[in-house]
Amino acid sequence: MAVGHTLAKRVAFLSVLGNRDFRVYSIGLVSSVLGQQMLIATQAWLVYYLTGSPAALGLVGAVHAIPGLAVTLIGGALADRWNPRHIILAAQSSSAVVMGTLATLVVIDRVEVWHIVIASFLTGIAQAFDSPARRTVWPPMIRRDQFMYAISITQTVWNGTRIIAPGMAGLIIATVARTSGEGPQGAGISLYFTFAGFLTMAIAMSMIRLPPQSRSTGASVFHDIADGLRFVVRNRVYTYLLGISLASGYFGLSYMWLMPVFAEEYLHVNAGGYGVLLSVGGMGAMTGVLSVASFGQYQDRPWLLIGGAFFGGSLVVVFSITSAIYESYTLALFLMFWMGASFAVFQVATGTTVNLLVPDEYRGRVLGLRGIMFSLAPLGSLQAGLIATATNTPLAVGIGGAVLAVFALATYVASPDIRNLQALVAKATEEHTRRAAERAP
Repeated sequence: MAVGHTLAKRVAFLSVLGNRDFRVYSIGLVSSVLGQQMLIATQAWLVYYLTGSPAALGLVGAVHAIPGLAVTLIGGALADRWNPRHIILAAQSSSAVVMGTLATLVVIDRVEVWHIVIASFLTGIAQAFDSPARRTVWPPMIRRDQFMYAISITQTVWNGTRIIAPGMAGLIIATVARTSGEGPQGAGISLYFTFAGFLTMAIAMSMIRLPPQSRSTGASVFHDIADGLRFVVRNRVYTYLLGISLASGYFGLSYMWLMPVFAEEYLHVNAGGYGVLLSVGGMGAMTGVLSVASFGQYQDRPWLLIGGAFFGGSLVVVFSITSAIYESYTLALFLMFWMGASFAVFQVATGTTVNLLVPDEYRGRVLGLRGIMFSLAPLGSLQAGLIATATNTPLAVGIGGAVLAVFALATYVASPDIRNLQALVAKATEEHTRRAAERAP
């Protein structure tokens, strides 16, 4: 009986799927994120196939990230003012049209790098509106005590698809190349899966219904943006949480975009091996998410948040050095697993903490800012790509990992709020309960 009770506690996070709307949302999320993960792997392979340039990989990633800098704050403010369901539906439908067009260009062998750049820019705009809306659409569906379960589910989706999506993309590309000769057509087939994923999410959004909730009533969107920024500055804990998210996205995760270079030049594997490399990282991430989800009572612990960032950055450094020196694919797979696990632990811990701390009326703007921090990973890849062109890829990626590891330790030392997260979360929960009681009839 004790074993059964322990097992029940470990899988308690799955209870959130009992909510019909959250379940439909999760099905759409799986489809959309699977397509998006296939897009990352496929786009990187396609750009490197067409150019053979690490700098080109960084450029396409940066073009995708730039709209996030310009538009995500507006998207976050709109998510606080409007029904986020409508924003997601429009963004996912637009992305599906762009991906369907790009996939067709690849299949008919008419694709050029500038097509990919434009598609990356347009999907970046759509995702800049989609990201904050997606982060605010699910809290009204469930109870507050299920927040950490919901975040664990969404992170399971993001990281679980990393297990199969890159491998699917690599297998499709490699299979088509073997059966029809050398060419990019397999990448086009892979992009059609991305198209289908975005379309499925749009359909799911048309099927869910959200209960009434408080909306921002500022004089304008730009007034709301300024108010949100002032809120973050006044409450320093958000500044530190967003800062470490920035370090993770811009420096730590930029290695993902340069992985084709490691695969071909240092690890000596083809498109299939490249896909497996990314998939193993997804397996590690899934392991990290499920581990944290199973012990949800620890998700607001600062050592979990700081430790995930520190070990993630440190492992990136080790991966870069060992790939350059030993060129061992087996060792690279081992390190990719633990890199994925470390970054996943960090993301679940920060996501849970921010959602538990932030008041409902600021949720879209604060989480929109957090989305900007992670969306800078492609922009960080531009910096890494330029350094790689001037020196070499392992050095460029290793520098990013080292910056993240140092920043994580510095954040812990410099911020009393980070060291006392549990007390802050408890206070925010009491405040939320009090305000909910005041609104009750």
